[in-house]
Amino acid sequence: MTYRPYELSVEEILFSLPHPPPSETDEEDGATVIGQARALSALSLGLGIRAKGYNVFIMGAPGTGRRTALLKALSEYTVSPVQLQDKAYVTNFSNPLEPKALSFTAGRAVDFKKDLHDLVEGIKSLTAIHAESDAFKSRKSELVSALERQENKSLSEFESEVAVAGFQIVQISAGEENSTDIVPLRDGKPSSFDELQALVATGSLSTDEWNALRESYYGFMDRMKNLFDGLKRSRAGMDARINELRREMLRPLIEKDIASVRGKFQDDKVGTWLGELLDDIIDHLYFFQKDRIERESASRRRRIPSLSRYGVNVVVDRSGIVKPPVVFENRPTLANLVGIIDQTAEPGEEYRAGYLRIRAGTILKASGGVLVLKAEDILEEEDSWQYLKRVLQTGKLEIQPTPSPFAPAAAIKPEAVDVSLKVVIIGGEMSYDLLYQTDPDFQKLFKVCAEFDSSMSRTQASERSFAAFFRRIVKEEGLRPLSPDGVAAALERSVRDAENRTLLSTRFSLIADLLREADWWASVDGKTTLDAAAIRKAMEMRERMHKLPEDKIEAMILSGEIILALEGEAVGKANALAVHDRGYYAFGCPIVVSARVAPGDGGIVNIEGESGLSGEIFDKAVLILSGYLRSRYARGFPLSVTASVCFEQSYTAIDGDSATAVQLCALLSSISGIPIRQDLALTGSVNQFGDIQPVGGVSEKIEGFHSICSKRGLSGTQGVVVPRRNIQNLILSDEVEDDVRAGRFHIYAVDTIDQAIEVLTGAKAGAEDKAGRYPESSLNGLVSKELERMAKVIRRFET
Repeated sequence: MTYRPYELSVEEILFSLPHPPPSETDEEDGATVIGQARALSALSLGLGIRAKGYNVFIMGAPGTGRRTALLKALSEYTVSPVQLQDKAYVTNFSNPLEPKALSFTAGRAVDFKKDLHDLVEGIKSLTAIHAESDAFKSRKSELVSALERQENKSLSEFESEVAVAGFQIVQISAGEENSTDIVPLRDGKPSSFDELQALVATGSLSTDEWNALRESYYGFMDRMKNLFDGLKRSRAGMDARINELRREMLRPLIEKDIASVRGKFQDDKVGTWLGELLDDIIDHLYFFQKDRIERESASRRRRIPSLSRYGVNVVVDRSGIVKPPVVFENRPTLANLVGIIDQTAEPGEEYRAGYLRIRAGTILKASGGVLVLKAEDILEEEDSWQYLKRVLQTGKLEIQPTPSPFAPAAAIKPEAVDVSLKVVIIGGEMSYDLLYQTDPDFQKLFKVCAEFDSSMSRTQASERSFAAFFRRIVKEEGLRPLSPDGVAAALERSVRDAENRTLLSTRFSLIADLLREADWWASVDGKTTLDAAAIRKAMEMRERMHKLPEDKIEAMILSGEIILALEGEAVGKANALAVHDRGYYAFGCPIVVSARVAPGDGGIVNIEGESGLSGEIFDKAVLILSGYLRSRYARGFPLSVTASVCFEQSYTAIDGDSATAVQLCALLSSISGIPIRQDLALTGSVNQFGDIQPVGGVSEKIEGFHSICSKRGLSGTQGVVVPRRNIQNLILSDEVEDDVRAGRFHIYAVDTIDQAIEVLTGAKAGAEDKAGRYPESSLNGLVSKELERMAKVIRRFET
């Protein structure tokens, strides 16, 4: 029979929002961030505190405005101009493998680079002019003349000595090469030793004379070699004295030019490096000699290696920047975060100009500002995560060469550079919890969590804010204007997404997508505005896009492949409601729950659990059933029952506790023998006291059962039993609301398992009297009596 004391009225079931004409507030541009005051406050705190460790993790579901809120906060973020620094690398003259890092106020690194370039060009001109100056030429000529006189004297004395001994110094040409030799004289004419050998053979020259000549020859050759070596050393000494003369004369001039540069940059480290630069230039003035420059330019046809050591590699340039930099890194590999050192194919250059191959990464580019990362991206790069933490802990960045089989054996190691930045990570709750619980460093370095809520209270003010947001999207993207009923329909969808009549979903990206799709369908239908029909059609077509699995399941039910009774009664069998959540689309569908009981001590057997198809929450819910039966019916005797509970024709994993109520009702029906109506479905969780607890996805569950009933044909008695605490979660489709309004479909709300079983069976549950007994004809009385009988059966068998 039909039993309807717990049926909800039409007014309780129906939900809609009024659509008053637009107000002035509605026409205003919508706020960029709505309903996230808590998160914005935390974000402001994290960005505002300069102390170490106050980096921010933005937590929340996608589409809740996390990025928009961050951009808004960053648009107001300021730092001291001192923190906006240029970064540059220069040669370390004492160890070219370790380039030095220099910092400049914003925009000054480029000025320094230009000044240094002009300095080098000026020294090149100065060196050329100095080489042609009369003063230098005169003093150089004196040195050369003195050396030449000494050379001529030494050569003249040696030639005289050789001539006295009967020898002569001669020049011998062999192709393009000339050499100096000593030959003996015979009758005043040069002779070779081969000719003298022939004279020995004829007796014209004695062997003793021959041997004496050869001994003198080798002696003179050794002395000549020593003489020429001495002349070379003298020449080298003269070159050294000329270079020293050049340094002596040029140093005051170059020192003055460098002092002029130093005066523009009041930084101790820059000043120290300029002093080292002066010493290196003076030591390597030959780099600036015109003939050397022309020779290197002709052979290299590019930068002159010997002079490239005097350049500046500006890796971060803040010229014209007045606000702190904000860098979004979407691929935080170690190289992208830290920077790279280019490899070179020219072995002779890598150490002299190694500083020129340093490239900044996003950490250095964000120094003085904010680096924004996605949690899933940084967690995929373990090396990057560890290095980022080290930078935040030490405040220093070391750019390291990327390991490569083609890298030089002795890679350069740039000096660590000071960095100061905020890091903001955007992620979900799971990522935050994982990092917080497993990484102690994370707790110290990310002290602020800005948590974005996926819903907010539905008030007149919030509805106006949402309406303004809708219109801002329409205006920015050039969509068709929203009509008042279109605004109401979009708001209703937001309530539906929040799954609560008192809330609005803050998944703004979903609503924005809905407006875009509604605009497209409006164009297809030839409409000029986005009215409620356009909004609902967009929702309908999006559902249709993802509805294939739902249609397949419905087809199997309608064909009888999945057995589901929608009329009549059955003992130990009830219709449960499950939700299949695909992430982007969720739908409800009915599933049969059956229970069988017999005397025994096996308790309640969870068939899904035994098959390995149930989750932890589901298993917990089954254990609650035993607790309920024991405390409610078996206080005077042991619970001696073996019961099996099963989700029929379910072959996939199942979890959750929303079927606890229907499982318990199936058990009570099987124990009492009272049948359950098959035209009803039940959802709800139960605690050990028999209270029906709210569950999720209640609207989808109702719509799923209604869809099956509607396609089979509504009988006028079909309906769904839900927890009373879920009434505020009912935001149903127009089809369900129409059938409820017409009395073709019914929704019942219950607070206890007794109320649920009364709706499902039509029988009175029965209440305990003072003696703890239930009326014999009541369902609870029958359950208690049968369980007591089972206990006696077990006792009889045991004895």
